[in-house]
Amino acid sequence: MSVLSRSITRTAVLSTLVFVLCAIVLFSADSRDHQRAHHGRQSHRHAVSSAKSSQAEKALERMDLTEAQCNNAFPSLNIPIQDSVARGKFVFNVSDPEYKGLVQGRIRNNQLYVLSVAPDTVPDILHQRTAILQQIHRALLTAPERVPDTHFAFVINDSPKNNSWTFARENKNSSSYNTWLMPHFGFWSWERDGLGTMDDIMQRIDDIERVRVWDEKLAKPVWRGTVWFNPLAYPNLRKDLVKQAGGKAWANVQALRKSSAGDNGLKIEDFCKHKYVVYTEGVTYSGRLPYHQACESVLLTAPLTYLTTTAYWIKPINADVLFSSFGYREASRAKPNVVPLLPTVKDWREANAIYIAPDSSNLESTIALLEKNPDVAKRIARSQRSTAVERGFLRPAAEVCYWRALIRGWASVAEIEGGGWGEDVGERFETWIVKQVVASQESGRGRTRWDSKHTKGTQLVS
Repeated sequence: MSVLSRSITRTAVLSTLVFVLCAIVLFSADSRDHQRAHHGRQSHRHAVSSAKSSQAEKALERMDLTEAQCNNAFPSLNIPIQDSVARGKFVFNVSDPEYKGLVQGRIRNNQLYVLSVAPDTVPDILHQRTAILQQIHRALLTAPERVPDTHFAFVINDSPKNNSWTFARENKNSSSYNTWLMPHFGFWSWERDGLGTMDDIMQRIDDIERVRVWDEKLAKPVWRGTVWFNPLAYPNLRKDLVKQAGGKAWANVQALRKSSAGDNGLKIEDFCKHKYVVYTEGVTYSGRLPYHQACESVLLTAPLTYLTTTAYWIKPINADVLFSSFGYREASRAKPNVVPLLPTVKDWREANAIYIAPDSSNLESTIALLEKNPDVAKRIARSQRSTAVERGFLRPAAEVCYWRALIRGWASVAEIEGGGWGEDVGERFETWIVKQVVASQESGRGRTRWDSKHTKGTQLVS
């Protein structure tokens, strides 16, 4: 009986042991299956996320986006156009073809035709108007949909012309001018040494931003330029900047000078090596703005008197408001006597630029505040580059999307009948541009009229 009992006991123990081992094996297998399934779900989610990110990135490179795709990729890009459309219909009259800087043309069946160009011979004017026509041609050539037929006019002068496309418009709601903002000619190419095409410049800036982290950037405001280009509202804007910051240890602010020994200019991408970049308007605007907006740097500027297509992306905070956010008091500034189109923000967390006094009297104290609060400076700088670069607003896809939206918006309110345009179709752009090149070579004995003497090396835009 005892032998049988021990045998039964051993059998029971072995059975229990086998059961436990089986349970462990089954649990482990189930756990591995669960882990594999969890990892698979994570991998799938990551793959889907990466695929969506890749698709979004590719969309920013495409120039054949439909109107709906453009609106989805760049939701706030067309605000300047919407502001112009809101002014309502107008009779679009033909203008004097000799008006300085004027180009008149038409769009028919998605083709660009040139009706008249002013008899300008200044190389900058010839370059700029050609660059704009090239942009329009590219936008039409890559359009996947029909754009409306229309007549148009643009000027490349600093001063806008009524009922035309222009580079800048007044930053006030009360303006009586019916001006429509078009992209800067630099979106095609700026022929001055050291600049070139927009995408090449963006790549050079990307190369700097990739290796130059915030803490390694120079903690000085940077500016170069000519002191005699100033807006009417601030006739001493640039002179005052040089007076306040020129030659100071805390700043890298210098009037541009050239000599036999060289010049003190900077490559446009080298501005991005600084934590703080000062932007100054010219007679109306300055073409350097989009390049500065590509930097992960704090943009400092006097309150804007003119807006460009890229100025609409700025969300400025007044320096005195920024000071009050941290318990400091600055001398109160005179308020503008007009209501600006571009509003300011009250919270620095929403800002991507800072308005300083037009006489630059608070520039040094603003830099000191930002140096004491580096997280504030870094966030404002990050917000600027995020808006301009990471959202794709400075890419060719956004440019052609804007041009096609401009044509649609303009055609919806510009009344051509009764404007004196007649039946003239004009000359196809492809033919016109070839004739221009041939004529310029003949008149210049093999040297194009667009050529001009340049200082080699660095280049500053006014």
